[in-house]
Amino acid sequence: MSKQQVKLDNWPFNNGEKAQLTWISSPFWQSKKIMIYAYFRINGKTEKLLADWGTLPALAIQHYYMNGDIRKSIAPAGTEEVEMTIYPNNVSYFEKEWSIYGTNDKDMSRSFIVSSDNKNYILPLIEVVRSILAPNRFLLYRLFETNSFPQYFIEQYGANKIHLDFSSLYHRKYTKDNFLYQLVWLLSNQDLRRIFENVAYTFINMGIVKFDWLFTKPITIKAIVKSTSNGGTILRITNVKNKQIPYSEISFSHPEIIQTEKSGEAKKYTLHSKSGNGNQQNELTLDEQVEGTTDNFDLIEMENQVHEYVKLPKVTKIRRNSNKQRNFEDENTKKYFIDDQGRRSTSDVGGNKVAKGLENKSLYDIQVQGELGEFIKVLKVLENYSEVQSINVIQGSLNEFSDTKRFVYLNDGVTERKYVIAEIVLFANKVVSVIEVEREDMALSTLICKLKMQQDKNYCYKQTLSGLVNNNGTWDKKQLSFNEIKFSTLKHGKKEAQHRANLLVNKFIKILRGITC
Repeated sequence: MSKQQVKLDNWPFNNGEKAQLTWISSPFWQSKKIMIYAYFRINGKTEKLLADWGTLPALAIQHYYMNGDIRKSIAPAGTEEVEMTIYPNNVSYFEKEWSIYGTNDKDMSRSFIVSSDNKNYILPLIEVVRSILAPNRFLLYRLFETNSFPQYFIEQYGANKIHLDFSSLYHRKYTKDNFLYQLVWLLSNQDLRRIFENVAYTFINMGIVKFDWLFTKPITIKAIVKSTSNGGTILRITNVKNKQIPYSEISFSHPEIIQTEKSGEAKKYTLHSKSGNGNQQNELTLDEQVEGTTDNFDLIEMENQVHEYVKLPKVTKIRRNSNKQRNFEDENTKKYFIDDQGRRSTSDVGGNKVAKGLENKSLYDIQVQGELGEFIKVLKVLENYSEVQSINVIQGSLNEFSDTKRFVYLNDGVTERKYVIAEIVLFANKVVSVIEVEREDMALSTLICKLKMQQDKNYCYKQTLSGLVNNNGTWDKKQLSFNEIKFSTLKHGKKEAQHRANLLVNKFIKILRGITC
């Protein structure tokens, strides 16, 4: 792992040249993703590189980088590692407009002035974000979502214990101990959580990342500091110390963590790299156009920082239903080959790919055949009902939600299993969503649901379809209930489109009245 390189795709400098990171821009929206600009300077020339927001943990201001590899940075001359305790009453906020050296670009410099041992240190606000508030990619992207935690987990508190019931939207890799400690530390410290949750409101309303120092407890850090006689500038926090978690136990459950029992049956399918080399690649290339990511990047982030806790709570993994573990292959085992070219993005897990792709289309712009084509016929009948004001349609393939689950393909193992979501606006502007997925002889019903909040609809769709994939073709009704989604299902029959449209309207009425079945 330590030898693997992770390189920026758009690195403009020659091999062996050391380029200094002089500025990290304020985050901004571009193509429905959060992006930043990183400014590197060498030999009197400054280059502006576009990067995903998730690249932030690997970037250290004023440090040098070579060959585009962000795994390694070199501290500038005149720096030292300083340990300090930041007390709430010794912090003040400071901002000013900043001209980025070597360019015509301007940005706003936002920092905290920290007093420690009769010296004043400049602590960039962006460094507080990446090292204290959100030191991993999951938290970095939740900063820009309002009230989104319930989509990823349900919190349950007991005597000296916290239990987190994760949904399928929460990537399994974040159930490792270090990530759980950071998450629970955030959840259990109300001042920290309040700052974290307010960032989204400020960003949505003002387009900036800004917050006051509302921490009520001292925070002890170690940091790389560019020193001056009066203090200096904190370039990178390397260690956050003495963090307190007020529980003796953290327990959690996750849809992908299940009981297994050994089976004498052969594997149904296996996944292989088309390159024929199962070993980890020595070099991965970061490309902001790529929408997915891998487990590796969060491990990079954790290596760049150390988080120390006063006392570590016990972590208990609660496994769900049992599953057979098949340990060998035979002539009936299907093999699927994945073409992994080593190109990645540090955008959110999945790269917000689903949220980006879920765009409404006119009913008459959808061209699909087979089972989904029959569903479109039903929607065209519904459109003429007096109760229906309008219908917009979203379509896609289930492989948007998983790279490995067999259910995302039809029985031939090659054809992507498709879905259609119809958003139906009814009387009084009430909206009901109908989700239809290719069945191919499966007893998979149509899902009719009413979302609690329409502004979070893309994440609700993502979670619902991810749950379907993880359950191998069964709607995750427990997950739907957790997310306060009113829902009903409708089995398929062989009657004409008019009859099925009538059944759907009856379901709509029941759901709007709060009746689920």
